[in-house]
Amino acid sequence: MNRVADCFAQTYTEARQKFLQAVQDGGAVLLSSHLNPHKGPDGEDCITDVAWQGPRDASRLLILVSGTHGIEGYAGSGCHVAWLRERWFDRLAVQDTAILFIHAINPHGFAWGRRVTEDNVDLNRNFVDHERPHPPNDDYAALREHIDPAQWEASVLSAHNAAIARFLGLPRHDVMCKAIHGGQYVNERGVFYGGREPAWSNRLFRDLVARHGAGREHVAIIDYHTGGGVPGFCDLFIDDEHARAPTRDWFAHVTVIADDKAAHGKNAQSETPGNLFYSLPQILPGQALTLCLVELRTQGGGHDEVRAENWLFQHGDPHSAQGLALRAQMRERFYPASAQWRVMQAYQSHSMLAEALHGLARWQPAAR
Repeated sequence: MNRVADCFAQTYTEARQKFLQAVQDGGAVLLSSHLNPHKGPDGEDCITDVAWQGPRDASRLLILVSGTHGIEGYAGSGCHVAWLRERWFDRLAVQDTAILFIHAINPHGFAWGRRVTEDNVDLNRNFVDHERPHPPNDDYAALREHIDPAQWEASVLSAHNAAIARFLGLPRHDVMCKAIHGGQYVNERGVFYGGREPAWSNRLFRDLVARHGAGREHVAIIDYHTGGGVPGFCDLFIDDEHARAPTRDWFAHVTVIADDKAAHGKNAQSETPGNLFYSLPQILPGQALTLCLVELRTQGGGHDEVRAENWLFQHGDPHSAQGLALRAQMRERFYPASAQWRVMQAYQSHSMLAEALHGLARWQPAAR
């Protein structure tokens, strides 16, 4: 267990070092490194690294992304380091198939232990057409002062949460409601802010996918995230509706977004605007695609930690005793310290990647 747990890091700098070493030791090739214009908390460079595993002329490509929500990059990075160290790609011996690793696509958020970018932008709300009117969120507009208060004290917060609950007609506030979780484009200091233009990470991602994915017969993507649920469990979301390549049968356990919408009326992934993995049809028009997002489940289930952390960086002192405590809560919420949790996620990730690679390798274009 310790061997696998050691693939996970305690800092962004350590995660990057482990990834670069694993690329070298795991038979992959470092393609490029991209420096974010802003520094980390200790003045360190914030860098997105891109690596390739498999034949360069492969017609099928699996893209793996870590750090879309910065702090969540710890888990994705650890899973990918474990994959490379254990040389799972060589064990599978798939033909005409390769992997593109995009490590820490939001390196500034990763380094600072935040979900957002250097501009307080939620990258998974940023992939919208910024030339058109931004998606409205009337519920957020109505609750703005309560969702993102200027003070974070128990008595004040209780009143704000009660106001949210009254608006929603619920006995208590719901942190997964559209008002909070659904993205907003009006308050640059608020939670889940989608930005007014493509973020640095957005522009880089589009360039990398276009450069390395164009002309491939089939491109699949798995964007790694962490979030509340059953600790140690893994939820893989796949959208066949957008993919133009029905590939749900590749995976033993999967939540198909189109089916989930039909059964339950809504889905958090499909209803939030600007998701990174939904940008592939725009970047690679006409190509066969498989669009996936994985949630590595942690304890908890809400976003009050996100609200608290946002307040801290907008109105408080991140280096104060209160600030350090809130940041520790945020870290445990999205990157549990448990070695068992990390090992469980690595093994589930290995299984998921093996399924994706085998599915790509045996995929055949539909007859015309």
